[in-house]
Amino acid sequence: GDIAALTRVGLVLNERGLAFQKIFDEPLSPKYDCQPATPPAIEFDPYYMEVVQWPDRVLLRYEKDDQLRTVWMDGREPSVKDYGLQGLSVGKYDGDALIVTTTHFLFDITGFDDYNGIPSSPQKKVIERYWREGDQLKATVTVEDPMFLRQPASYTMRWLPAAAGYKLKPFECHPALDESLIG
Repeated sequence: GDIAALTRVGLVLNERGLAFQKIFDEPLSPKYDCQPATPPAIEFDPYYMEVVQWPDRVLLRYEKDDQLRTVWMDGREPSVKDYGLQGLSVGKYDGDALIVTTTHFLFDITGFDDYNGIPSSPQKKVIERYWREGDQLKATVTVEDPMFLRQPASYTMRWLPAAAGYKLKPFECHPALDESLIG
């Protein structure tokens, strides 16, 4: 798949975010133990995504990490029971655009970036605006998390269509066992 960040405003970390990033050791990232990426990090890597519209929800199925996000379109409000690694996503249409707001994330040591160790907290909020331009799916993503970021950040990205008949492939993840880490 081809994902290209068209424009991306960098995350401006506060002191807490900078401290976590400073102590982050990328080889020990949870991704190497097959912990799936979360929004917005799951969208950075060049894998395909499938979008399926149901009457009461939109399903975003990612080839990366075999993740399935449900965007609830039934007007529900998140409750304290909805905290999870992927958070809870609710959506609505604004003209031809799908607006998705995701909240109720768990603390994640790599919640914004699983390569550079930018964590996210339960205060993380991700707002995605999806629309089509020709055969491309585009999204403007805005993220905020006052626990680790000085200010919200926003960027726009695109997905190019897969070849006709393409089916998402299983994501093969095997926990890494680095013998140099074993005493």
